[in-house]
Amino acid sequence: MRPYGKHLLIQMHRGDDVDTVARLTQLARNRYSAAFRSHAGRWEPLPINGDLKQAADSVATLLAPFLTAE
Repeated sequence: MRPYGKHLLIQMHRGDDVDTVARLTQLARNRYSAAFRSHAGRWEPLPINGDLKQAADSVATLLAPFLTAE
């Protein structure tokens, strides 16, 4: 994860490239929502809202097939 303003970017390394695949957005103190980057480059919301650990765990679970793909 990499901070970017009020967002935490979730990135994947693919060879020499680094792709941002999802982000957590701080809504309030220790409250986050999530979105993933579509193939069109737009941010699509995910049905996630919780503290940082819950939000990160939920993103990892929902996007697991994509995050483990080579």
